[in-house]
Amino acid sequence: MVTLKQKVAVLGLGLENLALTDYLVNKGEHVTVCDRRTAEQLGERFQKLAALGVEFRLGPDYLEGLEDFRVLYRSPGLPLFQPELIQARERGVEITSAMRLFVTLCPCPIIGVTGTKGKGTTSTLIHRMLVPAQHRRGARAYLGGNIGVAPFSFLPKLTPADLVVLELSSFQLEDMEESVDIAVVTNITEDHLTAADPNNPNYHRSREDYVQAKTNLFRHQDGAGITILNNDDGTCRFLTRLVPGELLLYGSTPQTKGAWYEAAAGGEYKIYWNLAGTKEELIASSQIKLRGKHNLLNIAAAALAAGKAGADQETIVQAIAGYNGLEHRLEYVTTIDGVQYFDDSFATAPEPTMVALRAFSEPVILIAGGVDKGADYRPLAEEIIAGSVKAVVLIGKMAPVLREIITRLGLEKGRVPLLVEGGVEMERITATARSLAKPGDVVLLSPACASFDLFKNYKERGDLFKQAVLALSAP
Repeated sequence: MVTLKQKVAVLGLGLENLALTDYLVNKGEHVTVCDRRTAEQLGERFQKLAALGVEFRLGPDYLEGLEDFRVLYRSPGLPLFQPELIQARERGVEITSAMRLFVTLCPCPIIGVTGTKGKGTTSTLIHRMLVPAQHRRGARAYLGGNIGVAPFSFLPKLTPADLVVLELSSFQLEDMEESVDIAVVTNITEDHLTAADPNNPNYHRSREDYVQAKTNLFRHQDGAGITILNNDDGTCRFLTRLVPGELLLYGSTPQTKGAWYEAAAGGEYKIYWNLAGTKEELIASSQIKLRGKHNLLNIAAAALAAGKAGADQETIVQAIAGYNGLEHRLEYVTTIDGVQYFDDSFATAPEPTMVALRAFSEPVILIAGGVDKGADYRPLAEEIIAGSVKAVVLIGKMAPVLREIITRLGLEKGRVPLLVEGGVEMERITATARSLAKPGDVVLLSPACASFDLFKNYKERGDLFKQAVLALSAP
């Protein structure tokens, strides 16, 4: 990888690269930060780093002259096919990233988690399972990566006895050549196939490139590595042939080595595993607060990873039973006049919205729409028509497109749910959904699209939804 004490550049000053810059400066590196934003826009970050002697190249031409450096640390939001990066590589400049350097320097085992959806929940669950197990050993477990914690912020604290859990996006993995000890892939559908996010212009030019990026999590392992794949996901099943080390599978059917869930009496489900060679019940759905079969899969994956990392079964079960889920991921908000409200704003593509819809047997008023990220919306329309959706409140640029797809397919199938325009402000959108709901119904914000036409990001969209919902119940 990289040798220290050389002139380097950090491209883009997000949280990950901000922590990396601190680390490099403390190691005595000559660091230049290149960022499209101005000093004023960078604010405190600029002032802090300038005081440390960091140099800056800011503004629209921030990528000019990259051949001046020996090493470039690319932000995940900067495409590998950026012309300036290609030119720099051709001139012998090494291009790497904060995450690649962290994986190289980390003194303890790493559990890496990726997937189109579910990686945040799975990563958080693994961490919750490992914290008490590690504490009993006099060590610690750390959680970082795409979940919003820069790993370089805790690298100086790490010891060989610790464990690190990393949630990793496809953009963090697309040039990864380093190896994690335990790799978990929750699923691989379609995402990031167009430049839909103005704050993160990176995208994959084909689904093949996207899948390739995800496989970098485990393809560089040796025989001692462990890979955990979702056997219910067709792409993951195909990728089993690429696993160089130990393979564990999880799904909705029994696995030779892994974990799975089965239907039980009274509409309940039970999760089983067989890490010790025999089938053992892990936990029943009556003990689980997370909703939906997709979360049974996330739990199964997390249990396998934590078990392989040394957590005992009792600690794993306690962590599952005490977990309420991540914000904006099928998050229960409240019940008003017998209507339940759920925030699933993190669903920025059709597949997670389809998964969310399957979590409900109640009649659903779905709030959907936004900015297209290059996905196929016909399967979502099929799910809406075949499931319990009684109305769709359409928002954003995709509203007319979704209306046309749902209407056309609904006429073919003999059922068209009520389709209503939601408007552009969350108060009106939420009020419209409430007007359509009756006691026993569910109002579900699960847009299946990016948010950038009406909102800053999925977090703002979800926060505004929750605020609007809670305002409905205010006296």
